[in-house]
Amino acid sequence: MDKKTVQDNQVAAAQMSSVGGRALQEAARKALEGSPAELKAFLKDGWKAPLEQDDRVRVAQIINTGGNGVQKAGRAALNGTAEDVRAFLEKGRYAQRDQDERVQVAQILSVGGTEIQTAGRIALEGSPDDVREFLEVGQYVARARDQEQTTIAQLAELAREAGRQAAAQTEAAKDASARAVTASKLAKAAAKKAAAEASAARDDAQEAAGAAGRAASAASQAAAAAQQAIDAARAANNSARIAANAAAQAASAAAGAAQAASRARSSAADAATDAGNASAARKAAEDARTAAKGARLAADAADQASIAASAAGDAAQAASSAGANAGEAADAAEEASGYADQADGFSVEAREAAAAARRQANEATRAANAAEYLARKAATAAGEARDAARSAAEHAEAAAKAADESAEHAGEAAKAADKSTAHAKAAKEAANFASGAVAKAKATYDLARQVETAELLTRTNEGIEEAKDLKAVNDKSQAERTRATQKTKELDAEAQRLASEAATPGADAKSVTDKGRKLALLAMKVRGPWSRAAAEAALGGSDADLTHYIRTAWKEAAQQDDRTLVERLAEESSLEPVRDAAEEALKGDTAQITAFLNSGQYEAGAKDFRVHIAQIMSTGERGVQEAGRAALDSGSMDKIREFITTGQYAARTQDEKVRAAQLFDSGGPELKAEARIALEGPPQLLHVFIQSGQYKAQRKDLLANTHKARVQQLIAEAARTAATAQMNAAEAGKVAAIARKAAAEAKEYARQAQASANDAKNSAAQAAQSAKEAEASAARAAESARTARAAEADAHQAAEDAAMSAADASVSAELAHVSASSAWASANEARASATAAGKDANAATKAANETFAIAVKKLKEETEAKRKAALEAKRRAQNTPGGIARARYRCQILGCEAYENPARWCQHREVLCDIFSKGPAIEAAAKGLWNAEKNLLLIGQIQGCAKHFEPGPCVQLVQDLAFNQKLRALSTAYDELRRLNWGSGCQQCFLAGTKVLKGNGSTQNIEDVKKGDEVLATDPVRGKTAPRKVTRLIVTEDDKHFNELTIATRNGPKKLTATYEHPFWSPSENRWLKASELKPGTSLLSNDKTAVRVEANRSYDQHARTYNLTVEDLHTYYVIAGTTPILVHNSDCKRMVLGIGEHSEKLAKELEGYTFNDPKYRKVIGQVNGIPYAEWMAEVEGVLRNNGKIAISLRGFKGKTPEEQFLNAYKAGGQPGWAATQWEMHQVGKHAYLGNLDWKHVDFYDGNGTKVRFDEPDWQELRKGTKE
Repeated sequence: MDKKTVQDNQVAAAQMSSVGGRALQEAARKALEGSPAELKAFLKDGWKAPLEQDDRVRVAQIINTGGNGVQKAGRAALNGTAEDVRAFLEKGRYAQRDQDERVQVAQILSVGGTEIQTAGRIALEGSPDDVREFLEVGQYVARARDQEQTTIAQLAELAREAGRQAAAQTEAAKDASARAVTASKLAKAAAKKAAAEASAARDDAQEAAGAAGRAASAASQAAAAAQQAIDAARAANNSARIAANAAAQAASAAAGAAQAASRARSSAADAATDAGNASAARKAAEDARTAAKGARLAADAADQASIAASAAGDAAQAASSAGANAGEAADAAEEASGYADQADGFSVEAREAAAAARRQANEATRAANAAEYLARKAATAAGEARDAARSAAEHAEAAAKAADESAEHAGEAAKAADKSTAHAKAAKEAANFASGAVAKAKATYDLARQVETAELLTRTNEGIEEAKDLKAVNDKSQAERTRATQKTKELDAEAQRLASEAATPGADAKSVTDKGRKLALLAMKVRGPWSRAAAEAALGGSDADLTHYIRTAWKEAAQQDDRTLVERLAEESSLEPVRDAAEEALKGDTAQITAFLNSGQYEAGAKDFRVHIAQIMSTGERGVQEAGRAALDSGSMDKIREFITTGQYAARTQDEKVRAAQLFDSGGPELKAEARIALEGPPQLLHVFIQSGQYKAQRKDLLANTHKARVQQLIAEAARTAATAQMNAAEAGKVAAIARKAAAEAKEYARQAQASANDAKNSAAQAAQSAKEAEASAARAAESARTARAAEADAHQAAEDAAMSAADASVSAELAHVSASSAWASANEARASATAAGKDANAATKAANETFAIAVKKLKEETEAKRKAALEAKRRAQNTPGGIARARYRCQILGCEAYENPARWCQHREVLCDIFSKGPAIEAAAKGLWNAEKNLLLIGQIQGCAKHFEPGPCVQLVQDLAFNQKLRALSTAYDELRRLNWGSGCQQCFLAGTKVLKGNGSTQNIEDVKKGDEVLATDPVRGKTAPRKVTRLIVTEDDKHFNELTIATRNGPKKLTATYEHPFWSPSENRWLKASELKPGTSLLSNDKTAVRVEANRSYDQHARTYNLTVEDLHTYYVIAGTTPILVHNSDCKRMVLGIGEHSEKLAKELEGYTFNDPKYRKVIGQVNGIPYAEWMAEVEGVLRNNGKIAISLRGFKGKTPEEQFLNAYKAGGQPGWAATQWEMHQVGKHAYLGNLDWKHVDFYDGNGTKVRFDEPDWQELRKGTKE
């Protein structure tokens, strides 16, 4: 194994360690310390078992802290397969958690008052979020309305639940901390090793750059590890906060138990002097024992919370070392970047990664240290609350015993005064204990607020860093758009210059073609559909085509682009005056078209534009209003246009910055944090915050206030309890003093009793006020939630409208592109025909020009008719209530090159779909959308979409009638384009340097593979894998459409480039997909039967030499992405030939195709419906099922016409006693009917060997009455 491969494997293993838990990290560490072979084995499949082990550990952790449903489902998963475990982690646990919470609500309702029952029933009728909010907030507000004081038992239950949650957060903190430490150590080691390698290779630029790249990877890994440390700190903070709440609840329970003890002692004092109070003493004893039981439960819960908080502090302390490791990794990466060329991409990447890692490392260290400090304090507070609750329980139990004894000996005069005095003293001690418990509760409440503040700071810092990253991406994207705009402006001048040079008498022919190629490549990047089509035709043609292009064709194409823009305005402009003016302009010449685009359209829409600006101003803030007024007052159409297209957004951003600053000044902690984050990010993030984010943040603040008021209510209730205990103690002292005949003391005790009664009254008022504040905050939070939902709905509708506009424009542009391509392809075909007929260059050019003119005229007529029909359809739809047929496509139906939609409406990032960025992708895209629309139009959202596509970065397209008509036209036009431009040539290839997996497990560049070599091949349907011989190496060199795939391999993301049509096997789709059809999230098959996923798919054009293989028998092979084999189909250039024996063999020879007539394929491999199923049958069905290209020789078939011959054989193949060829024809029809086989992939040859065609039969009609 070569050195570079080993280094790459080391980086990949280090990256993988961050995916799982401790088991995977330990396995990765051992692999990194082992031999290259051990490392390779780990990367191949050695990671699977430890990852599964980590998953099982995670399930066990969830079971420990989950409810009954979660525990049951978790245990079932642990008893099942790895897939069961993964399903539980990804989905099952959440469903069960929701069910457990519903059960919890039902239990609360069974013992709650009227208000609790009302609020609980409403929650149960709502969503899981409604249920959770009732448990966290609503039940306490409802209890306050019911005027119920929280009982000791309820406080104990609250403390128990808090302890459970604290334990869960602690486990999360411990897990994240351990993973962070291990990952940061691995990252540090990798970065230092890369720095050393860079230092050693400082004189070798390529080696140094490679080392810098590995250092950058290590630094990124370190940043991820630091992020895990931050997550650990956040979990530790959560544990500390919950533990502090548990402590406060336990302290309140202690106060309640102490009050029960005081009351029992007071009752004992009363009973000692008055036998009539014996019954009250017994009741007080019973209450005291109940209180003691609750206090002990609260103490146990506080103990668990203390243990959890202490462990969380340990985890945070450990996590701080991850920050230090990440910092050292950043230093090493920066050092490595210094040894590489400073301008080199790897060097820049290493420096940027180092800076990011250092920022994350610093924050990780700060957050971990703060979390540790607060967790230690929370552990101490919970421990003190535990001790207090246990002591209060002991006091209550002793008081109960004393009350029972006093009741037993009630009124016995001998020692009544002494006993009453002793009980009174004990009552006072219990009351003082209750007051002390309240003081602890108040201190713990303050600690909980400190923890919340620390957690919010960590969350805010994270958000700011992410916002800065988003802003950097946005700024870079904006700069690229600015450059593209500038390039477009410069292109005409460059084109004029190149054309002038090419037209110079005596210009060198090679120089002219070189300039033509340069111009064409520029046009393909930045110009409109006709210009791109002309450029494509020139690049795909001869030198004569390039010469013609640079001298005249580029200008003609530019003029047609202008016309296309005007046609779009005539059909699609929302302003009737602009549509009418565009129609008039289309009747004129080129000069009129250009004039309309430059100024006419704006003059026609001037009135409407001014109204539109007024509407924008009416909803905008001061900056937008001033900018809009300035545009209107200027009288300049340029200023008006600038405001509508860009100025309003720039002004809006400034207004939103002002508003965000105001919200920061006036808002609560959550709102302040979100405002800070928004101000650090790109304009889109700020806009989202102003639109809806501010209301979400306000709701968080209000819910936090509700919780604070609820805790303050608990403390006030505890204070009232303590004050009541003091009052009871004073009453007991008074009784004892009277018994001792100490009148002065009795009077003092009476005064104390009254003062304590007043304190209890004030505390009760405080509790009532806190309850009101909690209710008010909860109500405002609910209102804020409604406002947020409404704002999100408005934003969603605006996004949907923008998407429709962008999609419609894209389809219009690409319909023009296909039409233009067809015209240029026709012209080139005419030029080629004339040249082949022996005509000179001038005559050939004349023929081409005439053909092009005819095609353009025809297209103009067709476009005119379609546009008018579309406008009429749209008019009818708009004037008919409910007439607009809308279907929402909630996923990426149309996959293609990423397109920067100005609206940035989808998750506030660039939309991932430039719907038809490349001509060749149109057919599949249009077909997919057309089929979906045909089947599901008018029924709302497409629910089945999620089965086939990842719904993450979604694309929502609202389609109207005209839009769908365009798609139909587009699909038809593209068929013709493909026939003219590509015919049946070889377009499925890979670039030189692409590695292929050989039959012996080694790899080899595809260009070096020879006929007769063995490669590993797989039939994914039957699961058969074996080495197979290469029968042909195909080499092509021309302009092609490529797709650069980013694949998430176990070694990290890796690139693989293929031509757009090359088929890849997708296990998730269970079929072959073209490279252009692969979406983010689509799975691909590797040689060990595991699936890897596509992360990104970028399309581009390039003139290149490419390679493909034809593989015998299984017709597949594996190409390598990084070190991961990916299954692809072999060359589609060779076709399977079907027909009667010798006739099919003859046709196969003529077409260089293949058959399965060889006797080796006659082996029976099974039975289907009792009929023997041979290997040749499986091979034939495999090709048909995978939409392979086939040719059929009809020689020897019965029938008068080719269509009749095929249909006779098709019908016979579905009946008993079929012949082999009849069975094959029936399979052709079956797979065409099922949608596996595209009818355009089937070519028929008559008895004379001439290619013939006929329309696809009506399979539905033909198959009536069949059992298939």
